[in-house]
Amino acid sequence: MPNSPFKFLDPYTKEDEKIFFGRDYEIEHLYNMAFEANLILVYGESGTGKTSLIRCGLASRFDVSDWNDILIRRKNDINRSMWQAIRTAARTPIKENATIVEAVESIFLDYFKPVFLIFDQFEELFIQGMGRPKEREAFIQTIAELIRADLKCKVIFVMREEYLAKLYEFEKVIPSLFDFRLRVEPMKYADAYQVIERTCAYFNIEIDSPETAIEQIINNISEGKSGVQLSYLQIYLDKLYQNAYNN
Repeated sequence: MPNSPFKFLDPYTKEDEKIFFGRDYEIEHLYNMAFEANLILVYGESGTGKTSLIRCGLASRFDVSDWNDILIRRKNDINRSMWQAIRTAARTPIKENATIVEAVESIFLDYFKPVFLIFDQFEELFIQGMGRPKEREAFIQTIAELIRADLKCKVIFVMREEYLAKLYEFEKVIPSLFDFRLRVEPMKYADAYQVIERTCAYFNIEIDSPETAIEQIINNISEGKSGVQLSYLQIYLDKLYQNAYNN
């Protein structure tokens, strides 16, 4: 059985740029922000494809010489995870007593590419029983130090919007926190249509009565709502593909 061309729950990455459709406006907006700010906040409902928008959509707008992304998830402690990711990305070993500014500058000199620190699922820092006050305090002081240094480094927080209010404690330390932000909306009908139509065309997947079929797919997923979640769309398309192959 061949691999499904649809991503299911996996995020899109830069390697998927030829099959990433429906987010042209958001990509352009983020790309412009990346030249205006060193700190960007990306938020939205779960399933809207926030991570894919950055790791594929935004990444694909940059030449390979201008993009060096380091993806960070909190795991047990965001500070330890950040340092582990940075040390793993470095070609030149980072000294044990190095500051965050020295570490990021070292990575820039290793590759001569701007560094993009992407803190994915950033809401984990605020979920009860996960993030701790001292952990958050140490982290935001580190990020503030990094932003003040004005390096060739961009910091991107990616989070679910219901935790957005939790960031106001960070705003006291970084007043510009909310200056450059993008809410990722569920996909509009036309964008979801484009995803289905162009993905199927790219992989030479034939659709019987395409206009009717695509409209039905979108209606089934949206259930009468005004938008379509990208993750739901990918799961649905994957299941349709598997069923069609098995039959």
